[in-house]
Amino acid sequence: MDVPILLLIWKRPSHTTRVINSIRQICPKKIYISSDGPIKNDRENKRLVELVREIVLKEINWDCEIFTNFSNINKGCKIAVTEGINWFFRNEQEGIIIEDDCLPSKDFFYYCQSLLEKYRYDKRIWSICGNGYQNDLSKNKESYFFSKYADVWGWATWRRCWKFYDPDIKSWGGKRKEPLLKDLFENVREFKYWKKIFDNLYYKKQPNTWDYQWQYLCFFNAGMSCMPHTNLVENFGFGEEATHTFQDPLRFNNKLKKVGRLNFPLNHPTEISISKECDDKLQKLFFSGYSIFSIKGLIIKCRKLLFKLKKILFNK
Repeated sequence: MDVPILLLIWKRPSHTTRVINSIRQICPKKIYISSDGPIKNDRENKRLVELVREIVLKEINWDCEIFTNFSNINKGCKIAVTEGINWFFRNEQEGIIIEDDCLPSKDFFYYCQSLLEKYRYDKRIWSICGNGYQNDLSKNKESYFFSKYADVWGWATWRRCWKFYDPDIKSWGGKRKEPLLKDLFENVREFKYWKKIFDNLYYKKQPNTWDYQWQYLCFFNAGMSCMPHTNLVENFGFGEEATHTFQDPLRFNNKLKKVGRLNFPLNHPTEISISKECDDKLQKLFFSGYSIFSIKGLIIKCRKLLFKLKKILFNK
């Protein structure tokens, strides 16, 4: 495959090995590997980081060009991933981005390849996402739909879009009071959900992440994403080893997590417009849909608190 791939790694040897084996299915001609550095004075973390780097250089054994961006110091998720993707797009015009806990199917790569080419110069399309939980909503046998959301559990984009990325969302101070916000979000709960996230990023510099900023950029540039009607990437990184995703948002519905197949050539939508029906489902599944007063919401809230408490006790 000619499409370059960026693999973001850090400290999970078994996860990384599984992802490399998945990439091996298509033997890309170019693969970029970016890794944050080890945590200072943490010997076990340093051992794992070094082990993962050894694994990728050993296991990527097909005929390809390998480029590495290995940090000597720990920069944290926000800076490390941002710099890794910046480095990737300094060298490439477009490409696929995969983290070490996102297991793509073979179809995912060809799906991305097809859409990177089709929408290369279409300024309305900003992202190609590998996750799709719309199995019962596919219309006219279309392979994918257009969304205002930008999922990053296995995705692809172009330099033309990423070049505007700002990890500090410096424009939020002027945008947070604009009527545009209410145009973006049709219900009050969703409006408050995203406003709180962007406020925390802007004013508190929390959480230490990079993906909400990409979503912010897509929101405010009306950048649409292509999302498959069937799921093409399994995120298996939930749990105590994760940086942020301690709880799986789909644990109540394993059917939606199952990786499916696509038929090629792809059946493209007849119109380039956001699917409100599909986005409503995404909003309810992942974002502001679960009220903390619902049974599911209470379970999610309690389990998150338990994980936080566990981490505090463990760190002590």
